[in-house]
Amino acid sequence: MKSRQDIFNLIESEIKNLKDDAPALSDDTDLTSGLGLDSVQVLEMCMELEDHLDISIPINRLGEVRTAGQLADALVAIQQDAS
Repeated sequence: MKSRQDIFNLIESEIKNLKDDAPALSDDTDLTSGLGLDSVQVLEMCMELEDHLDISIPINRLGEVRTAGQLADALVAIQQDAS
């Protein structure tokens, strides 16, 4: 199981793959308005994260996520639920 920091670093890496000009990431960085990602890009990123973490992200959990920190927290919780 990966730590929250490892997951956050993975999110940051995936964002850089989508937008190489993305600003530095913090817990409060908004995935759409702060980074300029559209919903398709967010879904693509989540599919990559699922593959990296070997988890399945329930689509209803994504509706609650706005920031990078919230995404990291959600992935930690999903990872714990899966183990």
